[in-house]
Amino acid sequence: MPDWIVHIAVAYIICRILYFKYPVFNSANTVLAMLGALLPDIAKIGMVAQFYSIYLDDYLFSFHTPLASLVLAGLLSIFFKEKKLAFLFLGLGIFTHFALDLLLIRVGEGYYLLFPISWQTFHLDLIAPDDYNITLVVLLAALVLYSLGRLSQRRSEKS
Repeated sequence: MPDWIVHIAVAYIICRILYFKYPVFNSANTVLAMLGALLPDIAKIGMVAQFYSIYLDDYLFSFHTPLASLVLAGLLSIFFKEKKLAFLFLGLGIFTHFALDLLLIRVGEGYYLLFPISWQTFHLDLIAPDDYNITLVVLLAALVLYSLGRLSQRRSEKS
């Protein structure tokens, strides 16, 4: 399952499903959740730095933990008018990110969900990281939800 595509699409799917019942899951807040789904992977900046012979892996690994991601979400939410709502939607995206990562067959030790309290790793070993079938299903579901949302919007505009 390719990383960022699925993380963004799952956050989108959850927000769009909830939007049919709760208007707070509007487009702007959906984008915040999708951004939150990418926040834990900010550690991938280290891959770009390696091209310049700068090795940041030891410093950036902690960003792929729930605590560091939530701290980062808190820092980002300061820039929004409705800080609590922004933090909640960024947090929703972070939650979906770690929920999806737990499903992957581990590459390495697993995920440090309780870091810095515990060094115990967690993983469920259900989905291979290179399984593109999951990506296709998730993208198809996102497309269907997008189409249903547009259809619903057009019907409400006609009424």
